[in-house]
Amino acid sequence: MEVKFDKDNVLHEFSMHMMLRGYSSLTIKNYLYIIRDFLKDFDVPDSKSIQKYFLKKEISKNTRATQTLILRSFAKFLKKELHIEFETLDPPKTSKTLPTFLTRDEVKRFLEVVKKNKRDFTIISFLIYTGVRVGELINIRIEDVNLEENYVRIKGKGDKERFVPITEELSIILQRHLKEPHYSDYLFETKKHTKFSALTIQLMVKKYAKEANIQKKITPHKLRHTFATLALESGISPITIGELLGHSSLNTTMKYTHVTNKLAVDAVKKISEFTNLKDIIG
Repeated sequence: MEVKFDKDNVLHEFSMHMMLRGYSSLTIKNYLYIIRDFLKDFDVPDSKSIQKYFLKKEISKNTRATQTLILRSFAKFLKKELHIEFETLDPPKTSKTLPTFLTRDEVKRFLEVVKKNKRDFTIISFLIYTGVRVGELINIRIEDVNLEENYVRIKGKGDKERFVPITEELSIILQRHLKEPHYSDYLFETKKHTKFSALTIQLMVKKYAKEANIQKKITPHKLRHTFATLALESGISPITIGELLGHSSLNTTMKYTHVTNKLAVDAVKKISEFTNLKDIIG
């Protein structure tokens, strides 16, 4: 289907649309990358155009499903903006694979290797023992950390706030980290005193996983899987895990959070004990 429109202008409008809906900058970047690639050869993401687009790409069924959903999202936006109608392709059924995660022994081995670098040890310990997303981690500010009551305020998807409890062991790690000079408002900063990018954290995790001789493809998101899996193995309720991971919204008033998070506090404590974090930090 051929429809003439200013592609650059529409992409700009679509990116603004995603920002207003609370999409993260990384998600917007990924969406625009796929859509720009599609628009090189096609105009409108109707069923036929999407099918032709995928004919020239050697990608997995899961990747194709993800990219189809991105193009469907753009198609819905185009229909509304350009007042046109066309059919879009349904995403293929994805294959259900078990998430990759670190075992208890792998967590210990991983942290023993990272321990040589205080800053990196703090970052990776934080990922493993809170289950936060990498996009959430890099945006934590020092003012979000309360070491008196042991919780961290996290801004999740769509700017939804939640309060994640931290264990005594992780609190000790953070105390040591905060004694080091800081030159910005962010909890974690680069050697150039700037905010970390998600990519830098991903490369950091990959580097240490290789050094620890872990034969799995480990990313920050896999550390999130690790947190969830260890929590389940520790006997923690899936509902509590969902709250900790930000899958359901929590009331942002501290009074309410302290009541609802009694289970969450017990949960992170169990994970810390389960993996002997106290012995690792010494």
